[in-house]
Amino acid sequence: MRNLRIFLLLFLLPFMLFANEKDYEKIVKDIKIAFDNVLVEYQNGNTQKAVMDTQNAYFGLFEDIESAIRINISAKKAYALEKQFGQIRKAIKANETPEQIKERIDKLNAEINEVLPKILGGHRLVGEYSETPQNTPSDFDTSKFSKEWRFVFTSIKTSLENAINSYENGDLAAARKFIEDAKFIHYRNTKFEIAIRQFLDKGQSIDGDIQRKMSEAISGIKNGLSKDDFKAKLNAVTLAIYDAANKLPSDSVSVAKVELPAEILDDDSDESGADFSQVVANINQKMQNVLEIYKNGKVDKAMSNAQDIYFDEFEASGMENKVGAIDVNLKTAIEGTFSQIVALMKSNKDENTIKTAMDTLNSQLLTALEKTSSESSPWALFIWSLTIILREGFEALIIVAAVVAYLLKTGNASKMGRVVYSSVGVAVILSFVMAWIMNVIFGSAAGQKRELMEGITMLVAVGLLFYVGFWLLSNAGAKKWSEYIKNQVNESISSNSATALWWTVFLAVFREGAETVLFYQALIFDAKNALGHTMIATGFGVGLVVLLVVYYIFKIFAIKIPIKPFFLFTSAIIFYMSIVFVGKGVMELVEGKIFIPTTIEGLKFPEWAGSWFGLQPYYESLVPQILMILALVIGVLIMKSKQKQS
Repeated sequence: MRNLRIFLLLFLLPFMLFANEKDYEKIVKDIKIAFDNVLVEYQNGNTQKAVMDTQNAYFGLFEDIESAIRINISAKKAYALEKQFGQIRKAIKANETPEQIKERIDKLNAEINEVLPKILGGHRLVGEYSETPQNTPSDFDTSKFSKEWRFVFTSIKTSLENAINSYENGDLAAARKFIEDAKFIHYRNTKFEIAIRQFLDKGQSIDGDIQRKMSEAISGIKNGLSKDDFKAKLNAVTLAIYDAANKLPSDSVSVAKVELPAEILDDDSDESGADFSQVVANINQKMQNVLEIYKNGKVDKAMSNAQDIYFDEFEASGMENKVGAIDVNLKTAIEGTFSQIVALMKSNKDENTIKTAMDTLNSQLLTALEKTSSESSPWALFIWSLTIILREGFEALIIVAAVVAYLLKTGNASKMGRVVYSSVGVAVILSFVMAWIMNVIFGSAAGQKRELMEGITMLVAVGLLFYVGFWLLSNAGAKKWSEYIKNQVNESISSNSATALWWTVFLAVFREGAETVLFYQALIFDAKNALGHTMIATGFGVGLVVLLVVYYIFKIFAIKIPIKPFFLFTSAIIFYMSIVFVGKGVMELVEGKIFIPTTIEGLKFPEWAGSWFGLQPYYESLVPQILMILALVIGVLIMKSKQKQS
């Protein structure tokens, strides 16, 4: 049977080569046609269509020859051509003249035409005609790897290939030495072993399997293992290591202990931040597959796959954290569109409606790609760092400052440490712990676990906020509190009330904390040098100072505000936040795959309504918010009725 397969492969090889050459030529022609259309669209004023067509020319066409360019010429040349697609897209968005756009396109087409003869006459992708394509070096696309893990994988692969060659030539000692180098120098000493164990689901099992196979290959040298079996065993090791490296999240590089050669450090292919082009391409391709599944009537499978795309691509790649660190509203909008696509499928909407939502997602992802691929200058890192701490800090600060001001106004400053400072301290510490747990223990499921954690925290906070809001509101009578302060009853806060305040402050800080840590983690990985890290730290420090100033201003003015208006004001803020938390908390559970939302026909909210009020056009989020508002109105009416009777 094996001889028959070899015969068939040899027989078909010339046809495969011929077909492949024609394909490359056709792809290059299709790229030119696509750019001709881009120019027509741009000249007609359809800027967005021109941008999307440029992006499609890259994802739909150029990617088919990119690997061949990388193999036959160089990875640097492939990246240089890829980069020009992005530059054309940016030039269109920057409204350069049609002549300037054409000049860029002509330059790219000319360079692609130059490389065409080399990829037609050069090496073929071995996987196209190999009997075991998964084990051939040509098939390993490391473009998504970090520099460190790319270098480690290449070093291991090279050592194992040398071991195979040495074994086939009868040099057993050299073969053993090459395997030992791969195992100890390149695999263990670089901490690649640790990265697999810490950042991958079932990482210990994967690591154990890799090391076992290398040990078996060393034993095979002693036991006279056949050359074919020896080669198959080491190729299996290479494949296992590649699969592991391909699944490692971007933040896994934090454990790497790799000394990169100067030529890699000087390579300008990483001069701009993380490149999520492949992530966007994967999402678009997988969403098209989801649409096909939906069209075939497998609605549940389509919905599940769409949710998995969110976690497996958008979150697991690190793109979500990077986007959130730069533009949290865009991140929220992308999350909302993912949920909308699933909700539309649940409501059995027609194919065109779902495709429109997918087109919206693609447009949002392209915007995110623009923002994340721009160069992360030190000043940009400073601005992003400052924005993160201010944005995430203000929400928690409102509640913390309200509780602090309340304690001061009621003469309970002595309880500040027990109620406020301890809860803030515990929340900050647990935020770091939770971020670490999500990165290390949960591995590939971290995204889903985080959404669940955030959703549950929000909903628990809602109950406490509602309780504290009514508690403050019920004591807002000016006469009652004037007498209270006059008598200086410092023990007025009961044990239960103090506990409720502690948990309110804790949840306010903790809810923002873990996400803040992950956002800063994304920024730190994006920084290229000590200056970048310094600017991140400076932005964080300046943000903390601003928050402290605002906090003290709030305290000072809160003390001067009359008691009744102060309590009414803080109660209103707390009720507002509890209603927002209900909507956002429910949507976090949706993103955590607890349930799928049901769309309310004909209802649509602008994006700002989701950010400011947590409003989404789904029964599961809107009904609880309406019930809370009704409970608030009824509670206030009952309270007023009791005050009149007393």
